[in-house]
Amino acid sequence: MIDFEDLNKTWSIIVKNRDMKTDAQVINFFRAVQHGKNLVKDVTLEMISSLDTETADKVKRINLLFDMMKDAQEKAFGGIIDKNY
Repeated sequence: MIDFEDLNKTWSIIVKNRDMKTDAQVINFFRAVQHGKNLVKDVTLEMISSLDTETADKVKRINLLFDMMKDAQEKAFGGIIDKNY
């Protein structure tokens, strides 16, 4: 079950820091996305279909942001780590 109050707080932190003009905003943005991913990690398709449109959109966007961050980290650091190691 999603804690809707926590989800809304986390989403507001993401929105507030989305421009990431300072180091603190970058840190807050990344932490909020990671926290959001923990909030929505067990959401099923059935749960999403029962949510209101705004909440379902937040879940979808948090998952998308997390996937984009993960891909960017792999691109940035993948060359540093020898995969055959």
